[in-house]
Amino acid sequence: MIRRLPSMQVLQAFAATARTGNMTRAGDALCVTHGAISRHIRALEAQLGCTLFLRAGRQLELTATGRELADELENALRAVELSLAGATERRARERQSLSVNVSPELAGAWLVPKLPRLREALPGLDLSIAASTDDPNFARSDLDVSLRYGPAPFTGYQCVKLLDDDIIAVCSPDFAQRHAGMTAADAAHLPRLRHARFRWAQWGAAAGVVLDEPEDGIVFDCRALLIEAAASGLGLALTRALLAREAIAAGRLVQPLAASFPASHNCYIVWRGDNPKQALIRRFALWLRDAAVQA
Repeated sequence: MIRRLPSMQVLQAFAATARTGNMTRAGDALCVTHGAISRHIRALEAQLGCTLFLRAGRQLELTATGRELADELENALRAVELSLAGATERRARERQSLSVNVSPELAGAWLVPKLPRLREALPGLDLSIAASTDDPNFARSDLDVSLRYGPAPFTGYQCVKLLDDDIIAVCSPDFAQRHAGMTAADAAHLPRLRHARFRWAQWGAAAGVVLDEPEDGIVFDCRALLIEAAASGLGLALTRALLAREAIAAGRLVQPLAASFPASHNCYIVWRGDNPKQALIRRFALWLRDAAVQA
C-alpha cells in the first residue's frame, strides 16, 4: 500500500513550529491561526503514529523523533527553495526581450508573417514591436533595434543589410488575366498606380522601353497601401520585391513582367554598438537576414 504523504501546509506548519517553538508564532509566520497550526500538528502526529512535541504550557519542545524529522524537513525545504530559485533564474536568462522599431509597410508586409518561424528559431525571445515612420531615437531606453530603409553606412551604429532589393511591377491576378500577354511597351497604355519614390521611367529603362510618368490615377505615399491597391485590381504598381513577396506567394499579387531595377535604398537592421544585448541582437539580425535572402 502506498502511504499518503502529508500536505505541504501540514509540513510547513510543523517546520514553522519546530523553528519557533510556539504555535502562535508559527501561525504568524505562515499568516494562519493558532488553531490551524494545532490541527496540522495533530494530523501529522496521527499520520506518523508518534509524538513530535512535548507540551509544557504554550512552549513546545521537540521529541527525538520530532528533532530528526525537523532537521530532515528543513534540509528538504531548503533544497526545494534552491531548486525553485534556480528555475526562476534560468527562466529569466532564457527569456530575453528586444524592442524593435520598424516602418509600417515592412512590419505588415514582411516582418509579421515571419514571426511564427522566428519564435521557433529563437524561442526565448520576447519582442516589442512599434511601427513608425519616424527616424529611430536610440537615446531612448526602450529601443534596441530599428529596421529602416536607407543608405549605408550608419555612422556610429552596427547594422546588417537584409538584402539587395529590386523594384518590380506587380498587379492582381485578375488584372493580369484581363490583360493577358501584356508587354513592357503595353504598360504605357494600362492603368498604373503612382508612388513618389518609384519612377516608371526607371522601370521602363530597365525593360528597354520609354515610359513617361502617368498624368492621372491614384498617388500613394505608403507602400503598404500601394500593394493593397494593386491587389485590389486597380492597376500595375511598382514596389519593392521584398514587400511584395508574401502577397505573391499567397496569390494576391503576380509579377506579369520580368523587368526590374535595383532599389536606391535597401533595408538595414540597425542598433547601437554599446547595447548590452549585442549577442541577442546579432542573432536576431542574422536570422532576419537569412529569412530575407531565402527565395
